[in-house]
Amino acid sequence: MAQLRRIKSSLSSAGRYGKEITNSLCSDRSINWSIDEEYGKALTTDSYVEVFNVVQDQLGKPNSLKLSSAPLKSQISYLHLSQNLLSPRQETLIELIKTLNLHPLIVNYFKDGLEACRVCELLILSVHQIRANNQWIEKAIKLTKKIDDATSGTDNQCRMICEELSAFSRQMNPFCLVSKEKFHDVCQAFAMRLRKLKAKHKKTMRRAKLKRIAKSMGLMGCTLGLQKKRIKPVQGNPKMTRQEVLGVQLDVAAKGHFTLINYMATMSIVAGSLYDEVEHMKVRANMCVQSGMSDTIKEVVKSFDQRNTYFLEQLEELENQACLCLRDINASRRSIMKEIMVPQQGR
Repeated sequence: MAQLRRIKSSLSSAGRYGKEITNSLCSDRSINWSIDEEYGKALTTDSYVEVFNVVQDQLGKPNSLKLSSAPLKSQISYLHLSQNLLSPRQETLIELIKTLNLHPLIVNYFKDGLEACRVCELLILSVHQIRANNQWIEKAIKLTKKIDDATSGTDNQCRMICEELSAFSRQMNPFCLVSKEKFHDVCQAFAMRLRKLKAKHKKTMRRAKLKRIAKSMGLMGCTLGLQKKRIKPVQGNPKMTRQEVLGVQLDVAAKGHFTLINYMATMSIVAGSLYDEVEHMKVRANMCVQSGMSDTIKEVVKSFDQRNTYFLEQLEELENQACLCLRDINASRRSIMKEIMVPQQGR
């Protein structure tokens, strides 16, 4: 939780996307979830638990992951959370898009949700892989605690510890799968889409308002480009015109993008911190292997032991954030599909 407070502080002062977020359609306090209070509540919701359980079933227990020196990218094929978690499923959505006359920004909204889901996939895989890799560190810690300078087995124990540290240092850093540049590009794309959604929403609702005013005044044949057009209520939703329905869809999509930007910015900070931590651990582990000196090994492994609990907490926080992001992607997709399908039902 302390880490998330630091993230909140960083986001408020970073400013890269802060202005975009603050001035967006979604600046309502109910959207700006409180990290301190809402985070804990979110982790107990049925929707989060459902996503988390699917992730765990897909990956299996962390300790069951096979420790392997094979390139991590070659192991990624077994993780397809987007196929099992997205609602509606992507293939179903593709078929609907072919039959419905959706605005291009709404189509792009679904594409961005899929892109965010793939980022979450990679982060979750990275978390589980580094947990598996960390078993080498934990074994080194246990062996180090058994060292007794008075025994004749110290050299052999040091060799065994070095073998564990060497195995860890040879592994690729799992967090390189989602680089800072990738996060930057994704956030930039989402922020640009949010600006377009805001502008289109404003224009659409202004036009809808003018049409309603014109209708109420009996000026359907007047200027402003409204002549020769009669306002037809949307079938299935008689209280709203087509412009108003589109406005609602754009608003939901804008809120969805706002939430995605928040998650991407948060996860970028945590993933970046973890990447640096893993690189630091690899360097120090390799230093022990090269040195082979008992005192150096004990000092480095002791530092690993002192930071291991915090390190594992960071991994858990990142996994939680990725699962929360997946949960909210689904909630947003279902919300906008509800707005899309209601007017279609009466056609």
